[in-house]
Amino acid sequence: MVVVGVSKDRDWGGSHYLETFKEYEYAGAVYPVNPKYAGEEIQGFKVRASISSLPDDPPIDLGIVAVPAKITPQIVEELGKKGVLFAHIFASGFSELGEKGYKLEKQLLEKAKKSHIRILGPNCMGIYNPKGRLGFTHRLPLKDGPVTFISQSGGIAGRHSHIGPLNSYFFSKVISLGNQIDLDIVDFLNYFRTDPDTKVISMYIENIKRSGNDFVQLLKKTTKEKPVIIWKGGKLEAGHSAVMSHTGGLAGNIKLWRAMMHQTGAILVRNFKELIEMIQTCLIYKIPSNLGTAIITGGGGPAVEMTDECELNGLKVPRITEKAQKMINEFIPEVNSNLTNPLEFGAHGGHENMIKTIKVLNNEPHISSIMITNSPEWYISQGLDMDEVVNSYANTLPPNSEKNLISVHMSFAPRKETAEAIQEFRPKMIKKGIMVYNSVEAAAKSIYRLWSYGNYLKLRRYN
Repeated sequence: MVVVGVSKDRDWGGSHYLETFKEYEYAGAVYPVNPKYAGEEIQGFKVRASISSLPDDPPIDLGIVAVPAKITPQIVEELGKKGVLFAHIFASGFSELGEKGYKLEKQLLEKAKKSHIRILGPNCMGIYNPKGRLGFTHRLPLKDGPVTFISQSGGIAGRHSHIGPLNSYFFSKVISLGNQIDLDIVDFLNYFRTDPDTKVISMYIENIKRSGNDFVQLLKKTTKEKPVIIWKGGKLEAGHSAVMSHTGGLAGNIKLWRAMMHQTGAILVRNFKELIEMIQTCLIYKIPSNLGTAIITGGGGPAVEMTDECELNGLKVPRITEKAQKMINEFIPEVNSNLTNPLEFGAHGGHENMIKTIKVLNNEPHISSIMITNSPEWYISQGLDMDEVVNSYANTLPPNSEKNLISVHMSFAPRKETAEAIQEFRPKMIKKGIMVYNSVEAAAKSIYRLWSYGNYLKLRRYN
């Protein structure tokens, strides 16, 4: 690894990457380059005077270029002479600044092609690879997981790298792409399509630099194997302008993107929150065989709200069978209750009755999703052990069940105790394979999108 453009300024430019190599105990050789500091040490790495002075053995596989934009073509040419195959251009100041920047990008790409170097960037943070002990920002976990994230925004790539683990999932790789003058979204999507460490592909996209048809055809191939979740930035007019100033490309009409998702089976989300929820949904749940949803809650108001939100977001709330109603009526009286769906139990909606009802609903063929409300602080107030509560939910449906058990937390009041209870309850449920959503809307949207993905796969199978 060579880092061109380092200084003694802490956490800035090339020195920032030296700090991360030290923090994550990167095992490979690291060569900082800056003639101004030749022979000195920065972050424990000896600084070299030039690229040409670097050793030939072992060969250098990656160069991080953190110098002013105007000299990046020269640096790439020098890296090519040294036999470096990949260059990550951290520097900004290219097409995102207009015509002058476009010309500089063209020069950079010409030098790269002559030198047989592939370019990541420019204007990007680079690569986070927990297994390889590579990170582009501080305090990232080295635990790896099944999620890949490809992002045109370095800030969003960094944010997601931190927030994903806080939401109980980890990354195989995160790629910050920037302006995509060479390696682009299509290249990385094609790589992750067959990457055995990746089970879910997620992306933040502002624009496509090559033929849209290439992207569409590749999405069709990829979604057959694993879900692809896309957060499209720059959807409306003001967003288009922001995209132009950020990565120097046109955003594209959101109607075209929706049509593209419909044709390819990719899952389109609107914002960062939905991206996180959809990743968790794809990791945890089976694809629902139908849209039928059973709702179990305590009061009439929440029952109405949950039914409205489910139906507004594509799910169906059908009546359960007479047989199921009779079975539930054995432990829930009809007085002050609704046993048809939504199932509203009022004062009889204790934890034990909730578990019994879920078991009954497991035999309802027109129901794929069982949505329950939870108030974690209520369990604590009732003296229930949180681990026992979580385990009882996790063990209610048999392993071969085709149903998904979905939890929505509904809290009494915004108290400190409430936040602490949720903080304890949620990761424990997720670890046991039950997603806890912050709202009915989020749950319904996520489950509908997962069903839509499954329906796309089903239709492709028969066409």
